[in-house]
Amino acid sequence: MQFEARRPRRTITHPSKQRPNPPMTQSSNRHDKFRVGFDIGGTFTDLVVANRSGLLKTGKVLTTPDDIMAGVIRGFQDLLRRERIDPSAIDEIVVGATTVVTNLIIERKGARTGLIVTRGFSDIMEIGRELRYDVYDLKATFPVPLVPAELRTEVDERIDHQGSIVRPLRADEVETVIRGLAAQGVQSLAVCLLHSYANPAHEQSIRTVANRVAPDIHVSLSCDVLPEIREYERTVATVLNAYVRPHIGNYLQRIEQGFSAAFGKASLRLMQSSGGMISRSYAELLPLRMLESGPAAGALAAAHLADSCGLRKIVGFDMGGTTAKACLITDGEPQITTEFETARVHRFKRGSGLPVKLPIIDLIEIGAGGGSIARVDQTGLLKVGPASAGARPGPACYGLGGTDPTVTDAVLMLGYLARDAVLSGAVRMQYEKAAEAITANIASPLGLSALDAAVGIYRIVCEQMAAAAKIHAVEKGCDLREYALVAFGGAGPIHACDVARRLHCREVLVPADAGVFSAIGLLLAPNKVDAVRSDYARLDRIDWVGVGALIADMKQDIARALESAGVPPGQIVFTGSADMRYVGQGFEVNAPIPEHPAAAVAGEIDASFRKAYETRYGRALDGVDIEVLSWRMVGSARTAWLAETAAVPATIARTPHRRKRDVYFLESGGFVDTPVHASSELAGNTTLRGPALIEQPGSTIVIGPDDTFAIDSRGTVRIAVAPLKHAPTARSAPHAHQSDRS
Repeated sequence: MQFEARRPRRTITHPSKQRPNPPMTQSSNRHDKFRVGFDIGGTFTDLVVANRSGLLKTGKVLTTPDDIMAGVIRGFQDLLRRERIDPSAIDEIVVGATTVVTNLIIERKGARTGLIVTRGFSDIMEIGRELRYDVYDLKATFPVPLVPAELRTEVDERIDHQGSIVRPLRADEVETVIRGLAAQGVQSLAVCLLHSYANPAHEQSIRTVANRVAPDIHVSLSCDVLPEIREYERTVATVLNAYVRPHIGNYLQRIEQGFSAAFGKASLRLMQSSGGMISRSYAELLPLRMLESGPAAGALAAAHLADSCGLRKIVGFDMGGTTAKACLITDGEPQITTEFETARVHRFKRGSGLPVKLPIIDLIEIGAGGGSIARVDQTGLLKVGPASAGARPGPACYGLGGTDPTVTDAVLMLGYLARDAVLSGAVRMQYEKAAEAITANIASPLGLSALDAAVGIYRIVCEQMAAAAKIHAVEKGCDLREYALVAFGGAGPIHACDVARRLHCREVLVPADAGVFSAIGLLLAPNKVDAVRSDYARLDRIDWVGVGALIADMKQDIARALESAGVPPGQIVFTGSADMRYVGQGFEVNAPIPEHPAAAVAGEIDASFRKAYETRYGRALDGVDIEVLSWRMVGSARTAWLAETAAVPATIARTPHRRKRDVYFLESGGFVDTPVHASSELAGNTTLRGPALIEQPGSTIVIGPDDTFAIDSRGTVRIAVAPLKHAPTARSAPHAHQSDRS
């Protein structure tokens, strides 16, 4: 028996078509429904609640690694009780930085996965690109394939690059292969056949057989996950999606059931890596799109803040308890990349991980957060990170059992946090434990004072973050002297001015509620889905009728996916781009194209590519033909909450400060008597000179002696950063008691 050799249109079978997911309901009273969002970090989980009238309330709780939802539910119960919000009024839940997808891959705790490929291609996961990421490392290793050899099977079929069926697929062979995998305990199946991006008929036929023969096995097709040229990258993405899919379905079910039990029924939305929300049904089908969802919300919030402040170029700097992230944002849009890697064997060596060609917000991540552990290495040098104390046991100063010195312990000793501070209402600082940890593990082995050791930890972590951001900017052809720094996260505002000085940024912006800014970004995110199709051709020889049909096909798939999130087709805005290169090159540059590409706009597409190429590499090439590899389409729809929620100004009182404490500044080389302000005490648009500390719920802003600052009507603190200069060598000792004093 052979399958019918026809070429069907590419479709994704959404679970929502089988289990209807009704659109978001809206109350007749526009003020009585609320959206909630939560952003799960390695140390803290940020909470936010908002309604359509602009009411915005936030909270922060320690992450509970053993049972993530337990801490989230308790945190929301406390927040809703405190703000007197009826739990039954929650209409929608937006889930942010869940690391569950990443952790499943890195820790190798995903489902037992099988792989079906075209005959002769079962070793593609090990062959890869046949490139060495380090030509001088004779023992260079690569990630072990997620699918072992015994679970990689082949079928005797063949489709060519134009989509024509050269060798038909046999149904009896497929059935035998699937029964064999099921007998070996396979829970999830990845299918990646040669050139299925040009014709998905055979992959879709395999799914049909699998659903009949082994209905309990989850099936991921490469024509759904990544219908794009390049066999290795397409196979990796499909396997990764299959590997995490069963666990993600259970995880999302626990979230929905947990919220339903505590607060009543509400729609569930998930943040994806490219910076948009998707429905639960779509997330269950393609969970790989949530791989790097963590930083996405923060980048969106930073972009919105930059737009409201009239800034075209900013660096979004997000530093939490475990990591720090930096993202370049130009003209209100975070940069998107399809050159991401996960599960790297060597953290900072490109090519040592598994490539994920799905669109992801382009950023650099550094293993430097408030919980990053400081240590003395075997050569006697002070190192900070990437290991983190996390939420449990946490930094030594938390008093929860941690004994390793961390960045938070250092900033406490330097006076950036008060000795008796209560961090986010969850943890009371214990200065003595911080001093003990730094003295025992850093100061004594290096023959330093505890203060010098704390200064060293702080300087190293600032330099690490600045160095990583510089490298990222150079790779993108950006001059950071033209950028302002937007700092957020629990630890970001503490380090922002010193990091900005090292980057030669002239201005730092810290938003109101910086400690939970990423969670606020969840409520700013649009519903968004993207699609890609490979159709290789030279620009001057393109079949524009075929391209038009391909674009229409992508739009239908996008509309279907957004419909599962309750978005009417008439609200979708489409934008297009294409991956192009000069003939003879091996890699592409993505450039925007008109929504309806045709022969009449070929010149516009040509000019768009040349501009993008010149931005990336410094100059365009003359007299060289251009070719297109893949066409991309993005469909998005803004939520009804966006503008109103984002436009809420901060409530600012006009009460002068009454507190001071001794704070260490690198540029002064010692402790300085420093005013301590609450953000609500500062008058809008009044320029003040540092030094100063500004305390927000969940974060503290550290402003140097030579910096000036003002707070605007939205509660955003804008700091003019003084240039970097060498710190004096003399040090002054702190006062015996460093807590705030009147």
